[in-house]
Amino acid sequence: MKKENEFAVFHYNKCDEDLIEILSNFIEQNAKIAFDFFEVAKPKTKVKIKIVPSKKEYDEYYIKMYHLPADKKLQGWMIGNFNFEANQITYLSLHDFNHTTHSLNGTPFDQAVDYYKKTIFHEFVHYVNGLFMKEHNCGYPQKYLREGIATYLSGQDEDTQIPFDFTLDELLDENKNIYSAYYLLTKYFVENYDKDFVLSIFESSRQSRELLKNELFSRAKDYYSKTANLG
Repeated sequence: MKKENEFAVFHYNKCDEDLIEILSNFIEQNAKIAFDFFEVAKPKTKVKIKIVPSKKEYDEYYIKMYHLPADKKLQGWMIGNFNFEANQITYLSLHDFNHTTHSLNGTPFDQAVDYYKKTIFHEFVHYVNGLFMKEHNCGYPQKYLREGIATYLSGQDEDTQIPFDFTLDELLDENKNIYSAYYLLTKYFVENYDKDFVLSIFESSRQSRELLKNELFSRAKDYYSKTANLG
C-alpha cells in the first residue's frame, strides 16, 4: 500500500492502515524543523519510508541492504534506519514492537503512538542531514552529533531527566549507543553556540571530534552540573 505527502512516499502493509495518516501528518507538520535547522531546501525527490510488518522482516531487510552475513543477529533495539544511497527510511511497524526491546505493553495508545512518531522523525532528521551532506559535499559528523541532533530535533528526550554520568571516551566510541548522552551534548551545543559555527561543525567528523575533546564536553558537563545543583 502507498501514501504520499509533501515530503515522503510511504510504503506500508494493511496492518498499519490505522497509523499511516497520523505518521504522514506528523512528518508534514514537523519537517520544517529539520529543514530549517540544516538550512537546506526541500528536494524534488521525496524520501521513501518503508514500514515493514515484523522485526524478523526488518532484520532480514537490514542484513540484505548492508550486505551483512545471512546469519547475523541484530540487536533487539534496532527498529529503523535511513539509507543515504537508497534515499529510504526503513522502519518497523508499531504493531510488532513486542518483539523488540522497545516493548510498549500496557502503554496507553496515544503515548505509544507519540513515542513511535518521534522515533520515525529521528530517521527523517538523518535524511535531511544527508541532504546537508550532499549540498556541502561533506560526510557525517561524529556519532554523538549526528545521533544527538536526530534525538534533539525529534523531541524524543525533551521531557526526560538525564544525568550527566558518562565519559568523554564513551562519547567518542562509535560502537556505543548512548543516545541520551548524545542528546544532552547536542542540546547544549546548538543552544549555546553560534548557528553558523554549529553548521560548520556538522561538515566535519574531525572537527566535531576535536570540538568535543577540546571544549564541548567540559563546558556541557559544567553547565549540567550547575543546573542539577540548582534543581
